[in-house]
Amino acid sequence: MTHDLVISNGTVVTPEHGTFEADVAADGETISAIAAPGTLSGETEIDATGKHVLPGAIDPHTHHGIYRGLEADAESESKSDLVGGVTTIGNYFRRAGAYEDIMPGYFDEAEPNYYHDYFFSLGLLSMEHIEEIPTIIEEFGITTFKWYMNYKDAAREKFGVDCDMHDDFGDAFVRKLAEQDVPTTLGYHSENVEITNALAGGNVYVTSESDDTDADADEGYEVMVEEFPGYAETQSMVAGAALAKVHGYDDRFYAVHISAGGTADELAALHDAGYRAWGETCIHYLALTTEECDERMKVNPPVRSKADQETLWERLADGTISTIGTDHCANLAENKFGEGIRDSLLGFPSTPVMLPLILSEGVNEGRISLERAVEVTSTNAAKAFNLYPKKGTVRVGSDADLAVVDLDETKTVTPELLHSVSGYSPYEGRDVTGWPTQTVVKGELAYDDGEIVGTKGHGTHIDRPV
Repeated sequence: MTHDLVISNGTVVTPEHGTFEADVAADGETISAIAAPGTLSGETEIDATGKHVLPGAIDPHTHHGIYRGLEADAESESKSDLVGGVTTIGNYFRRAGAYEDIMPGYFDEAEPNYYHDYFFSLGLLSMEHIEEIPTIIEEFGITTFKWYMNYKDAAREKFGVDCDMHDDFGDAFVRKLAEQDVPTTLGYHSENVEITNALAGGNVYVTSESDDTDADADEGYEVMVEEFPGYAETQSMVAGAALAKVHGYDDRFYAVHISAGGTADELAALHDAGYRAWGETCIHYLALTTEECDERMKVNPPVRSKADQETLWERLADGTISTIGTDHCANLAENKFGEGIRDSLLGFPSTPVMLPLILSEGVNEGRISLERAVEVTSTNAAKAFNLYPKKGTVRVGSDADLAVVDLDETKTVTPELLHSVSGYSPYEGRDVTGWPTQTVVKGELAYDDGEIVGTKGHGTHIDRPV
């Protein structure tokens, strides 16, 4: 029998079954066979001798469309993602108004343009949004949501909604999710804004919706860390998890972009106390420290100290932190940088370096095993966002989303290498060891030794539950 595609003689890595040598075949969009090395043949064949075959990486935390519109980001960013072995992304999206009216147009922008699959997680901003949850699930197959604690007392002015997003809002939000008949997940931006607003003292940080440029060009990255301290994140995470637990929802509570070592330690303490909450960190908190950051790395929460970084790696290794995201934003270099840290734009592009940096700084440096790297870059995200086992594993019947990686290949990060539309990278000039040589999306070879060969529109929205 000849299959549509075969990856031969590679070392397959999955958390469920460990590491083993095998051929992997795909017919249509799914994995159709896994067999002894050298026993399968295909119309398209990829020789993976000396390489590892991983389930395609999943970036569960991106913000496509926030700066340039979704249609543009869907094409350019999903194409760039293929370089880093990413085959699925989750896009956090929030907007005032009824999602029942908004989402059809948003799907129209996305569907013709993605090179790989994607899913939406919706930020809810009002009590009216909470009442829409059953409709959102049933009509759009969206089961994952987000509560932005940083919008408390700012939502009325920022979005024009009739809600302050206090804990009465959060209480109703969690209770409504817990009532649903299908698995849901609540992404939670941990931030005590009463603390951070007071520390900022009225200073302005420009976001995508603001053109205020009240800035001091002499201020450095340290002001971000001072005005958004780790303890404000830690306290908020604990409070949010506690609210979820009293409603029996702590197993679906997902703390996004954990940046502080103290937050990771408190999450471990919660686990010891019987909580089942999920924790996500981002690749920049594992690969960067405050001292090396400038306007390129402006993000909230900010990149923190070496001690924070070391704790995050430890908590990633011991199972406290379950997933890796990027908080990816595709802002352009000509727009990103202002007169100083305050009037530079928040966010930066990084999805295509997520898996390579985990391989380089994690696996090759001995911080985590290769099986754990697969778990935190693919399998656990699939489980947390209700995609598993369609995504996140290598087994017959799952989507043929695969990354063939060379753990010994070193490349220097450049925008050109990443096929980046942004024109810059916070990792530019960095030598990274461990890169995909091929990326397969739903049975189609999409990236091959530096060249994008996939098809725009091959990706689609993943309706959940799967």
